[in-house]
Amino acid sequence: MKKKILVLATSFLDELMTHPEEEGLARKKLEELAQTSNDEIEVEYRTERDPTQPMREEELTDVHAVIADLEPYNRDLLERVGKKNGGTLGLIARYGIGYNSIDLQAATENGIMVTNAPGCNAMPTAEWAQDTILSVAGRRILQHQNAAAGQPKHGPSRLDVYGKTLGVIGTGTIGKNVVQLMSGFKMNVLAYDLYPDETWAKANHVKYVSAKEIYTQADFITLHASADRQIIGSEELSMMHPTTVLVNCARGVLVDNRAAYHAVKKEKLWGYGLDEIWLEEDLSLEGMNIIVSPHVGSDTDMGKVGMQIMSTEAVIDYMTGNIPKFVVNKEVLKQL
Repeated sequence: MKKKILVLATSFLDELMTHPEEEGLARKKLEELAQTSNDEIEVEYRTERDPTQPMREEELTDVHAVIADLEPYNRDLLERVGKKNGGTLGLIARYGIGYNSIDLQAATENGIMVTNAPGCNAMPTAEWAQDTILSVAGRRILQHQNAAAGQPKHGPSRLDVYGKTLGVIGTGTIGKNVVQLMSGFKMNVLAYDLYPDETWAKANHVKYVSAKEIYTQADFITLHASADRQIIGSEELSMMHPTTVLVNCARGVLVDNRAAYHAVKKEKLWGYGLDEIWLEEDLSLEGMNIIVSPHVGSDTDMGKVGMQIMSTEAVIDYMTGNIPKFVVNKEVLKQL
């Protein structure tokens, strides 16, 4: 029976807009692997699959490695398809950075490596965060709606950005890129991170402070934390100023979206930007300075190329008997 590589990442086969030289390189590498395997490996592309739907056991029959989108991998499934209980699955290579859709403990217990692709889409995501900051500050959507309807400006003027205070929560690669992109605005930059990079901070005139100091002092707050829990709720929002802009282009779970909505509604917060689908159906965004997008921060040509290549490299390493570079559940390596 052939060893199957299953590619589920929905944009893996996308035709790119600017056709960079790396276009198609990841697919070429996978197919070369299959061709040189003496007919032992095959690659199956199911990029049209809806990633909101949980995986089924039969979809993973004879599958040794998956390039995964955001489809859920729960404990019950991993126990049935993992190597420990006689299954074949040994690698889930996440097409991107986050891996919240995977029960990591269950993967480890069942002999399945989980990898991600850190930094692969850091600059595109930072660009989207910068765009969102400026769009919320300028009430861009509302301004567009007024002008498109033939109406003059309604409501307050847009906010100044130059010389104001930027608060960055999470100074990994994306957070650092945002600071770089915003540097032309000559902002006072405050940052919070559980593991501060003081060398970078000194070189970039950034001051590490507590999260509370960011909430109370920053004019613009951008989130780039890797946490999988809420860090901003009603209490934190109450510390912010009526002219504070809050942007979350990281993970939807980081902010209580309902609380942020009501803060904007009551003019306790200038506006909110979120790179996630708005799921609060009872809270209409009509007339609100809230900008949402369907998680497209990394959705650029080079963002896709980065995810394609890094997830493919993890698969090739695994299928050729090597340990992938970015294993997130390192405890599984003790089972080798």
